[in-house]
Amino acid sequence: MKKVTLSFFLIIFIASFNITIAQNLQAENFDSLTVGNVGTDITGSTSGQGGLFTQTTVGANSDFQITNEGGQLGKVLQITGSNNATDSKLLWTSGLDTAWASRTTGNDIIEIEYNIFTGAATTSKSLISTQLYNSDYSITIAGFLFVPETKLLLGLIYADDGNTIDTFPINLGSQGTEIILLPNSWYRIGLAFDKTTGDITFKGPGFYLGFTDSEATGIDPFENDFIVIAGTDNTVSTVAKFDDLRIRATNTENLLGINDIDNNLSKSIKLYPNPARNVINLSAKNNLNLTKLEIVDIHGRLIKSIPIKNISEKEINISEFNKGIYLMNIYSKNGMTSKKIIKE
Repeated sequence: MKKVTLSFFLIIFIASFNITIAQNLQAENFDSLTVGNVGTDITGSTSGQGGLFTQTTVGANSDFQITNEGGQLGKVLQITGSNNATDSKLLWTSGLDTAWASRTTGNDIIEIEYNIFTGAATTSKSLISTQLYNSDYSITIAGFLFVPETKLLLGLIYADDGNTIDTFPINLGSQGTEIILLPNSWYRIGLAFDKTTGDITFKGPGFYLGFTDSEATGIDPFENDFIVIAGTDNTVSTVAKFDDLRIRATNTENLLGINDIDNNLSKSIKLYPNPARNVINLSAKNNLNLTKLEIVDIHGRLIKSIPIKNISEKEINISEFNKGIYLMNIYSKNGMTSKKIIKE
């Protein structure tokens, strides 16, 4: 499997010459949903809030919750795993296949981004995963796998290891090193799959890797699931938390918002002064329906999240930030754009 490590600063350079316009396929930040159970059916037959489907063979509707984290985070999705080694919990939204089929011609790259919470120390053997499936669920095209016990983050790729074609976990660090996340922290991570070439790209805290020889070339993505997998010899449940899921179709890989995802939205928003020492001001048109601001560092770690609603001016305090480059993700009801900010 060939892999290429991509430099953050190289991406910044490329981004200054290349603006990617993508189309949203699915998006959910959970803020409009009601705190409590996601749904009333754990067989996966009937959707609950926000069109979310839940499935588990042993468990309850209360295993799938919308919770209010308070403060800057607001509402998030919470899935409680099992305390055994056999029962997994799955959650998804249907319709990705239809949205993908109606994408703009040439937008043959699907990008999946979301925030994940690493949780406290635990002895649970369960695994937390995101998996992108084909139409009959026989293939996991790509995904992420997080190990709560060790805080190890892995990528998933459909590839040939020399003996078998299957979905394999891979280390995401430079030269095959492990990516270990900090406990009790939120991170934003993303993956991209190019149907035409089969290329799979992963981006997040401390990694940006491209794999050029997956076996998924030509496969249409069908569904993306959040899963808490029962681990071997597991006896302790674990809690998974997710937020701000975004799935897009694009013609150029643009993970974690280095380029402008929604060009019209970007043109309607100004940030000043930039660079800044203490405060950055956001100025936006009144009809943008902005919902949230997120600031992430160059490693993809979520530093600050600010809920907003129908504002035209916003003062953002960055005085506590270390000097350096950050990305501000600006969400509206119709899309998202990202802008580079510099703390002096």
